[in-house]
Amino acid sequence: MHTKCARWRKVQVALLCVSWVLFANCEGIAMQASLESPQGPSIGSGAPPDAAAPAKASDAAAPPHGRPDPAPGNPAIRPVQTTVEVNAGEQTLRTGLAVPHYITQAEVLSSAGTWQDFTRYLQVLPGVVWNSDMSNDLLVRGGQPSENLYVVDGIEVPNINHISVEGTTGGFTSMIDTAAVGNVEMKAGVYDARFSSRLSSLIDIHTRENRGRARDGEIDLGIAGVGGFVERPLGANGNLMLSGHRSVLNLFTNDIGLNGVPIYTNGLARLDWAPGGKDRLSVLSLTGADSIAVTPAPCDGAVTLPVQTQYGGFRSTDGFSWQHVHSPAVVSTLTASYSTQSQDIGQQLQHQTEDLINLPICYTLPYQTTRVYQEQTRDSTPSLAYGLQFDRGGWFFSAGATGRVAVMNYSIDQPLGHQSPFSADPAWVDAGGFDRDIAMGQSGAYAEATGHLGSRWTIIAGAREETFALSRAHLFEPRASVAFRLSERHSINASYGRSSQMAPSVNILSYAQNAALLPIHVSQFSLGADLWRTDRLTLSAEAYDKRYADEPVSTEYPSLMLANMVDMLGQQFIWLPLKTGGRGRADGLELMLRAHLASRYQFLGSATYSRTMYAASDGVMRPGNYDFPLVMNGLASARLSRSVQISVRDTYASGRPYTPFDVNLSEQQFRGIYDLSRVNAQRGPAYNRLDIDLNRSFRIRGGLLNVNLGAENALDRANFMGYVWMGNCPVAYWGDCGPSARAVPGLPETTVIQMPIFPSAGLRYSF
Repeated sequence: MHTKCARWRKVQVALLCVSWVLFANCEGIAMQASLESPQGPSIGSGAPPDAAAPAKASDAAAPPHGRPDPAPGNPAIRPVQTTVEVNAGEQTLRTGLAVPHYITQAEVLSSAGTWQDFTRYLQVLPGVVWNSDMSNDLLVRGGQPSENLYVVDGIEVPNINHISVEGTTGGFTSMIDTAAVGNVEMKAGVYDARFSSRLSSLIDIHTRENRGRARDGEIDLGIAGVGGFVERPLGANGNLMLSGHRSVLNLFTNDIGLNGVPIYTNGLARLDWAPGGKDRLSVLSLTGADSIAVTPAPCDGAVTLPVQTQYGGFRSTDGFSWQHVHSPAVVSTLTASYSTQSQDIGQQLQHQTEDLINLPICYTLPYQTTRVYQEQTRDSTPSLAYGLQFDRGGWFFSAGATGRVAVMNYSIDQPLGHQSPFSADPAWVDAGGFDRDIAMGQSGAYAEATGHLGSRWTIIAGAREETFALSRAHLFEPRASVAFRLSERHSINASYGRSSQMAPSVNILSYAQNAALLPIHVSQFSLGADLWRTDRLTLSAEAYDKRYADEPVSTEYPSLMLANMVDMLGQQFIWLPLKTGGRGRADGLELMLRAHLASRYQFLGSATYSRTMYAASDGVMRPGNYDFPLVMNGLASARLSRSVQISVRDTYASGRPYTPFDVNLSEQQFRGIYDLSRVNAQRGPAYNRLDIDLNRSFRIRGGLLNVNLGAENALDRANFMGYVWMGNCPVAYWGDCGPSARAVPGLPETTVIQMPIFPSAGLRYSF
């Protein structure tokens, strides 16, 4: 990960909202009859276990954390939530609706290439790409990390990731230990109207459930760190789970290829309490702290820019959900939460006084630094939501409202300004900074209905309305979906929706004129089908078309926009004045194959062909930063015996688009200057990576010890990430700091590659 370029990527707001094939809030669909329990999901099957269709609203609702079992002594109540966990295969056959991608903890822990991080597992699903091997970013159908909404046990969490900067939800690794996760649903596109609007997806995380009402726990050690969880009942009506994790790579090295190593700690606590037959209380607390210091060696000619960076971050969300059953047909939910996230970032320019030609002397001499950037940002958001669900005459209705206050404290200082890599002017510009300390209200309201016409048609219709005092924006988002069941093995569905999202608040506040930015809008249409579905094999497809409007674009550079910004590997942080005026279009076709043979062999395959194009203020359509026309994934696992399992994952993607340097200008000024007439006009070579993992289990002292060994990028492919200009060394000595006589015109000499072959190993002891 390049910490300095992470700031730039965080402001890339790509309008992307996929087809609205709604599964959340489908209680009415499932209320017609009891469904059989599944035999167990295959890899990424989308089939939640132990699910059955309820017959009334109080039974239809599941808890925010997806635990359907009633507390002992309270058999009349099942915990409440608007998303019903039903057998996904049966649901699709009966209604024709597509279901969300569904993964379980066991699938993540036993799969290659995940670092046992569920967000990295999600990268194998159709329509999902990644930013780099070192990040767990989820870029769903061309969208940016900030376009994904994370919900944990029914509570919206602004960011669940470590080493993540202001305005994004991507990072290095998740703050939630996978051992504490029961299952995860990813819903691409417009989702349940009760949640806040995002342009790419909803990541709905359900923490693990204690079905046996007994003590449970685990200790684990791996590449992601050391930690574990403990869970125990509290009397007859309560349950408590505690989970924590701590990084370990910093104990063995101070550089993992970033000129630094990330350090992080996180903790999660969840309390469930059912005091009576009609009420249930769930309390959640999620906290994480992280840091990294990136210090390039000033005598290293391979350094792209002599800027050192210090990053420190903190994120937390605390909240509760109270659910009350008014009658067999009416359920209400009250949710309150408080979230905060802060970043403290500093950058200094290194000054080496000795010529790099005499390297032994250079490495021994001290060097001076000059502060060039300082950021202290903090966002706090108290939130209160109320929802009501009820069924009438075979239709299921839901409605509710949300209110929150966005408190923003931003202090950003660039005392020297910066040399813009977009401009041929060598002067340092935009010295200064900005300080903002404001609190603005936000509100949302929604209504939705689900029903049937005959035995084959299913209809969902609804709308969400949101207001943002920060930009005085008023957003109205209608949505509709219709599905038809052709047969027991075939179904089709069509959807239309309109979604909106504001640009990151730090961009809106950076320049006075940016306060006039309008919300980003997208209109979308999709058509999906189950091409074939049996107990052992499912083949599904979905095509989508999206039109973007009101994208933020640069006022200084006509070819630049937030959704299509140049990825400046290793550069300083830069802020730009913006205006509304960009547009775009994304089209795609996704295929997904799931298969399993008994419980021994499982396979998940996905293929996506898509194009994402944007136009800034000059009106020229250009590929987006994440325009990978063809992406294919294959994940297979085989249980060789009762205690041995092997997993193999292979990923392929078309060449990554990039903006070349203006070679003549760059050579004249000894710094990288991008050719803005060719934004994303060139592509690197194709990406391909193979991961292998072997798991072996042992019974020890009444517990289960699992040992896994594997290799990331097992074939050691030098996968392309980008090009950088080598500006830290004298050309007369090094010769190839910039393009040499062997260089291809438009390409700098130095290539940044993804992660090389990397061994992985881990231990888990469950008790």
